[in-house]
Amino acid sequence: MKTIFVSGIMGLFLTLTTLAHPGIGIVSNSKGEIFYTDLKRIWKISSDGKSKTIVVPNVHTHELYMDAHDNLYGEHLWYEGETTDKWGHYVWKYGAEGKFTKIKPTTEGFLQNYSFVRDAAGNMYRLISSKNGSDWMKISPDQKVEWLATVPTKDVRWQFCRKDGTFYYVDDNDLCKMVDRKAVIVTQDLDGVKGEEPKRKPNNSIFGMWDDAGGNIYVAVTGKKNVKKIAPDGRVSTVYQTPGTWMPTGGIVDKKGGLWVLETNAINDVRVVKL
Repeated sequence: MKTIFVSGIMGLFLTLTTLAHPGIGIVSNSKGEIFYTDLKRIWKISSDGKSKTIVVPNVHTHELYMDAHDNLYGEHLWYEGETTDKWGHYVWKYGAEGKFTKIKPTTEGFLQNYSFVRDAAGNMYRLISSKNGSDWMKISPDQKVEWLATVPTKDVRWQFCRKDGTFYYVDDNDLCKMVDRKAVIVTQDLDGVKGEEPKRKPNNSIFGMWDDAGGNIYVAVTGKKNVKKIAPDGRVSTVYQTPGTWMPTGGIVDKKGGLWVLETNAINDVRVVKL
């Protein structure tokens, strides 16, 4: 194991909200450079892991998306405080050439009809709550919204899409995926809790998901301080256990098969570990 970098997040962001909702965003470009969020800015780690730089400062970003042309996308989200009780956001792009632009303007409220969960063609996917469970939606690059299915759900958390369009999501403590527009449970009780535990809702035990070239799915089981790997045949194994007070929240597998894990702790420090 090799610890790459540590960056502290304290002060203003040391709140219940950020403790319950750390960032999961960590991605790589075609050069092998790693980009990750610490909820205050976006860092870039060189492909050899020997240096880092801030590429996007002053953004409260939870998720990241890197397109096929090495353009990086994220959201800046903020809360104005109890006086107004309003939220605001915008969507930004950090281009491959190093230019920062807002691609969706500053808007009151939360982001709608937009997702950082995408396939290789740039189509966005998201599950949103509805009266019958959750609606699975597809949003094309030209912003055409398509309803795909409604599936019964209990507590949908983080979501992930493979490049081939296979869509995964966590429902309470189970990993599910969509097959022929129907929900299929891949594996149950990822955090070791059998069935539902109503007092724990919302379930902040399971966070980021990612895959590798072999079709394995990885899940950051934050509540149990480990990373689970689910093989294509359904076998589940623990591939990493975080030390001390650190907890995994996201990760990626690079082109050479190296596993990078995004971690946080109880005081919202953030670091990236390469295995």
